[in-house]
Amino acid sequence: MYALFTMKPTKSLSPRSRLVRRGGRSTFPEDARKPAFTLIELLVVIAIIAILAAMLLPALARARAKGLQAQCYSNEHQIGLAFHMYTQDYLDVFPYHDGWAAFGGQRPATPDLSGDAFDYGGDQWETNRPLNKYAPNTGTFHCPADRGDSLNPAPLSCWIGWGNSYLVAWYTYGGAENVTGDSTSPTTDRAIKETVVAQRPATKIICGDWPWHPNRPPSDPHDDWHNAKGRQWMNMLFGDGHVQYWHFPRGYNTNPQYQSDWFDMNAPWW
Repeated sequence: MYALFTMKPTKSLSPRSRLVRRGGRSTFPEDARKPAFTLIELLVVIAIIAILAAMLLPALARARAKGLQAQCYSNEHQIGLAFHMYTQDYLDVFPYHDGWAAFGGQRPATPDLSGDAFDYGGDQWETNRPLNKYAPNTGTFHCPADRGDSLNPAPLSCWIGWGNSYLVAWYTYGGAENVTGDSTSPTTDRAIKETVVAQRPATKIICGDWPWHPNRPPSDPHDDWHNAKGRQWMNMLFGDGHVQYWHFPRGYNTNPQYQSDWFDMNAPWW
């Protein structure tokens, strides 16, 4: 007969039972101690993180600005296509509208009509904005980098104030001949034809970021949309359909020639 042996279960040792005696004191073994940061090591880690953040945050800000500029670029390209389709349907003539902003976009919930904004056309409904038929997504007229207008700084953005982030050549100004016409005085303030634009299309300004006019100082934060840092750089749509990050020359804001209805078709832009 085989004897049946049973093993008594061993009790797990509690942490206290694993203490060892050293010099009359009970201590944990060396391998039971958990490592910890010293204060100096912690400060070094924090300093390294701060340095990396200081290096990365400006780069991330620049990348974000470039992304917003790219979206704006795409918007203006779509607007150029809408202008082209419009002229094909209307005997080669550019549209008429009532107000600088009213060639497309939306009517804001509370249009700003104060001060110089009385002729911006912010109160015009979507159905009175001729390009909306060809660019039905009104968001096409909203630049994500829109910071407003230094001449009328009350609205947080041109989109909020007047339903459009882009300023078309509605009247001859800033060295650019008018493209669209004034619907309130169509016999005197006429839109031009695309055949005129076709004479020098690559340099003909059609529209651009709202602050492109010379009466808006680039040093004002409202007019610095694409991280130009006080320089007159704007996304601009030209007559051949291309969009360019255009640099207006030094003195553009102070030269009285650009503050008038002067233009020259042979100039760098017209």
